[in-house]
Amino acid sequence: LPCPPDRAFLLLTEEAGSWWRPDRRHTSDPQSVIVIERGGRFFERASDGTEVELGSVRVFEPPRRLVLDWYRGTGPAEPTHVEILLVPEGAGTRVHLVHRAGPHSAESYVKKAAAYERSWTLVFAAWLDVAKP
Repeated sequence: LPCPPDRAFLLLTEEAGSWWRPDRRHTSDPQSVIVIERGGRFFERASDGTEVELGSVRVFEPPRRLVLDWYRGTGPAEPTHVEILLVPEGAGTRVHLVHRAGPHSAESYVKKAAAYERSWTLVFAAWLDVAKP
């Protein structure tokens, strides 16, 4: 990303709702808010108040690391895990994302891995767009 890690982390955690693609949202509201709470919930809230649980926050270490239990595609009983590392690189940030199976989601993760990869590629492209100066 063409911004330092502190800006990248802020965009990811506090401003995700401003850039997260409408076709990657989980409510029918393209103006929904995506919330990533330090040490807590990860969810999407539509304008009408409807909420969709997307996961939970396991590690919140600004500006370098975010780890999530990811519920989409599996549910809270069998979450997959997402770890995002933000590494300074010159004047910008290199993003490393690992999305892997959790202890109870190996079978479902294998079935959905390609879809997760496609979705993250689209989401990261939108994140890159807002990070540009």
